[in-house]
Amino acid sequence: MAKIVTVVMIVAAGVVPFLPGMVMYTVVILPAILFITWLFSVTGFSVENNCLIVSRPLWKTTISIPPDSVAGVEPEIKVGLLRTFGNGGLFGYTGRFRNRKLGFFNAYATNWKHAVSITSALQDFCVVVTPENVEGFIQRINE
Repeated sequence: MAKIVTVVMIVAAGVVPFLPGMVMYTVVILPAILFITWLFSVTGFSVENNCLIVSRPLWKTTISIPPDSVAGVEPEIKVGLLRTFGNGGLFGYTGRFRNRKLGFFNAYATNWKHAVSITSALQDFCVVVTPENVEGFIQRINE
């Protein structure tokens, strides 16, 4: 779905210049939206020294993983999913979300089918990521 939303926005960016009265949108607003959402997109994940490292196009975000954290597959992540603050599909899904099972969580996702939650009951910690190798990622977190 993120790929579809991204393609639609890029196609719209190509069509809008031909609409009358849309110069400000075409020259400033749409390119800014595309650039900012691309900057915060997710390009990969790694786990090092009890930290989750989220790779982005120009930097990496490091998140400390509490010692009691457990990782698990979330096949039903989209059931009742509500975006409370963040990006809901342009270059991925990043920001703050909520669903009934996990409550509030931070997402760094590109494909909900690969959703893995990392939770800590003691520290009220919940992050959802979408690694390509789900089983290997879960094993690394649960070591």
